[in-house]
Amino acid sequence: MREIFCDIEVLQGIDELNCEITLKEEENNQKIVIGGIPANAILLKLDVSKNQYKQKSFYLRRGKEFIHKGCDYVLILPDQSKIILIELKSLKPKEKRFVDQFRASEIFMNYCINLNEYTKNEEKEYEFHRILLSTKYDNTTSKGIIDLTTNDQNGNEIVIKSPGFPHQIKLQKLINIA
Repeated sequence: MREIFCDIEVLQGIDELNCEITLKEEENNQKIVIGGIPANAILLKLDVSKNQYKQKSFYLRRGKEFIHKGCDYVLILPDQSKIILIELKSLKPKEKRFVDQFRASEIFMNYCINLNEYTKNEEKEYEFHRILLSTKYDNTTSKGIIDLTTNDQNGNEIVIKSPGFPHQIKLQKLINIA
């Protein structure tokens, strides 16, 4: 799937030696290192700061609130058929905003999946995982992950996992895989 994304700003580097990624939010100086990243993972930055990247398509009206929202990062795990949507938020995240970001990113990634399937003439079903990194949820239980269950704007239930905002964490802990 890597081939359908531009490599200038969107495709992000993965530390293959240490099997980890570093996610940053420059404007509020947030940073997390996620370890246990598989070798063929693909990391995308959906929230590129440059103006032309904020618009998902020039066919769609600029300024439409929901359409052009997106999570900060997307981690694609092709061998596990998983897509992890990751949003970095401050101490006071606004629920409607981050729920919209997750849903809009899922819709956009489904579009990308369909494009990739068509060009490669293959079908693959992906499971989405939503991860919210926010210091608001740092007072978690000993397990360290909170399930936030809410509804999107259409009343569909959506589950978002939050480990708070640790300095580092293993991917396996974030998405509960062995």
